[in-house]
Amino acid sequence: MKISTQLFFDAFFTLALFTFTTPASAAPICTFTRVLDLGVTGEDVRCLQKYLNSEGFVIAATGGGAPGSETTQYGQKTKEAVASWQAANGLFPAVGTFGTLSRAAYAKLAAGVTTPAPATPSTPAPNNNDAAIEAYKAQIATLTSQLAAAKAANTANSSEAKKAKEAIKEAIDMINDAEDEIEDAEAGEAVEDAKINLEDAREDLAEAVDAYFDEDFADALVAAAKAHDNAEDAFSDAGGETQEDEIEDDIDRVFDEIDEAWKDVEEADDDGEDIEESEELLEKAEELLEKAEDALDDGDTDEAEDLVKKASDTVDDAIDAIGGDAKKDKEKAKDAIEDAKDAIEDAEDEIADSNKDTDDAEELLEEAEDLLDEAEDAYDDEDYDDAEDLANDAEDAANDAINEL
Repeated sequence: MKISTQLFFDAFFTLALFTFTTPASAAPICTFTRVLDLGVTGEDVRCLQKYLNSEGFVIAATGGGAPGSETTQYGQKTKEAVASWQAANGLFPAVGTFGTLSRAAYAKLAAGVTTPAPATPSTPAPNNNDAAIEAYKAQIATLTSQLAAAKAANTANSSEAKKAKEAIKEAIDMINDAEDEIEDAEAGEAVEDAKINLEDAREDLAEAVDAYFDEDFADALVAAAKAHDNAEDAFSDAGGETQEDEIEDDIDRVFDEIDEAWKDVEEADDDGEDIEESEELLEKAEELLEKAEDALDDGDTDEAEDLVKKASDTVDDAIDAIGGDAKKDKEKAKDAIEDAKDAIEDAEDEIADSNKDTDDAEELLEEAEDLLDEAEDAYDDEDYDDAEDLANDAEDAANDAINEL
């Protein structure tokens, strides 16, 4: 029953948010003081079912929930009927949870407070999603001229309008994420808290949309930010990991990397290696992480994420800098020895498979093996320059053995 982000966002710029119809005289008067959703029981649920049935949003044709047989159980059929009622009365997203916005809409309807509705939309058939969507489309079509006027009015404040529009879109995305997380979560106190925060988010979103159409873009931006924050809280309550949570985890991870790097630096210092550059880089990485924490506290997640990445790269640079040229020489010698081993293995395979005279090739291979042994001894003695030279000579001898064949 959830309306997709794109459908809502398209409708947002062409449909006034609240369009109420006058309630039927036979509708019961109910008192709602809590969020009603799947699994909830109580007389307020029974009253809601009676109200929906009287308004044409029939819970069931026969049995429990049918007119005259209303129950205290908020089941799937009740949720679907509520969603149809929400869609028909301009409440978005129409997800079937009877919360803050729905209570406010019901109060207006029960009091006979109405807002002029477009001329052409038809009320969706009870429990019929396709009919509800068609109703949205009809409302959108009738309000095209209003959209054009709104766009013209917004031109003078295009920058502010754009910011408000983007903030509203981000809030809608977060609300949809929260809805998905709540649907997948196991029932419990945390989920109930999530539902309450989600209803607050929807109410804030409604305020943002109203402010947008009133061209009060500053208020729209503030309300959209509140909607996003409440939806994010709902998402988190239901077990979801927010972008802020992920960045906090990344910050902790990089701090751990820095701790490990400091240990490597201390060991290098004990070995008499040059660690000055590494120390400076690690101090810089720590400063970058502190700035990332400040950016996260200020709500600038993009800046925080960028700073964390820079800090991680700086830690890598610090590790690479340990030992300076000595470390680079060591790595080059190690690579040269590995290359020589590969060349010798290739030569051994070629000699074993050859049908020709292999005496000269075998002599060159023995020379290569002797040179490799000397290279490994030099490496163990930390004479990396000699180790590299000897390894290169061993590789050349192995290649000469192959060429001899």
